[in-house]
Amino acid sequence: MLIIFDLDDTLIDTSGCVTPGLLAAALQKLMQGKQTAEDGLLLQQINAEALRTQDALRTFSQHKQIDKTVCEQVVANLNSLVPTDYEVHCTPHAKEILAYFAARGPIALVTGGHPPFQLEKLKKAGIQASLFSKIGIPEDSVKKPFYSRFAAECGVPLQETWVCGDRIWMDLQPAHELGCKTVHMRWGRGKQMAKEPWVNHTIGTLPELKDIIR
Repeated sequence: MLIIFDLDDTLIDTSGCVTPGLLAAALQKLMQGKQTAEDGLLLQQINAEALRTQDALRTFSQHKQIDKTVCEQVVANLNSLVPTDYEVHCTPHAKEILAYFAARGPIALVTGGHPPFQLEKLKKAGIQASLFSKIGIPEDSVKKPFYSRFAAECGVPLQETWVCGDRIWMDLQPAHELGCKTVHMRWGRGKQMAKEPWVNHTIGTLPELKDIIR
């Protein structure tokens, strides 16, 4: 058996402790320091419905008729806008659950984004990278090749591979297409997503995995 975890809003509370800082810094850049409270509220509303923060920034820029070049510069620097002393908190019992399953078989991490930024968040959350047999960080957030490769490298059939993440279309659909079992973590963006009929399980906190995966 292999369990593959997403990072953002699955193992760490990205929407609660990272995204607000990203949005605030990006808004200031987009509006050149002339942002209003209404601008901030609009960006938050757009972000709540977006699949990714960068998608929210692009939609906001279209609403405000911000030059596309300026927007893309802000998006390109998105992972360097938050001060280095920001705190990253795990979702409830994440470390405990990782240790529990790592002692029973291979676990892996597949998270989309800029590799140094994702690894920095992992470190700041106090999660030991050594717990994972495999770590994959696709910058384009295309996870399907990592799921199949990690299962093969761990010698685990895809049918015995579990994938746990908050975003159904980005994290779970590729796993479902491969024949993996899927667990939807209802956290962050995942709270806004209705369960698809092919999703095997839905959880609100990671300890629920103990009863699902035996």
